Amino acid sequence: MLDRVSGTVRVTSHNHGFAVDAPLDRPTGTPYGQVEVSHVGLNDDVVEGLRCLEVPAFSVQFHPESAAGPHDAAPLFQRFVDLMEENRRSREAVTLPPVVQDSAGEKA
Repeated sequence: MLDRVSGTVRVTSHNHGFAVDAPLDRPTGTPYGQVEVSHVGLNDDVVEGLRCLEVPAFSVQFHPESAAGPHDAAPLFQRFVDLMEENRRSREAVTLPPVVQDSAGEKA
């Protein structure tokens, strides 16, 4: 799986019983605003994550390293914390989500 935000590649476990249908090459509209694909499966180009462009939120559809563990998803949790801290610091109406440049040792 490729994390398109940080550029990192991870081995992950997938549930392909359902999938998000979103274009890989451009943002798309949803009932919650514009989103873009943030994570993609390198084997089959399946959407593995979305990043909201109008609110500070993102989602993923995988489990890192195919096993539960206390540190497997640490970069994702840190990215969430970074988004919340940046939003709290701005204390302004959210027009675009803050872009996390450095999160848990990963570079965007």
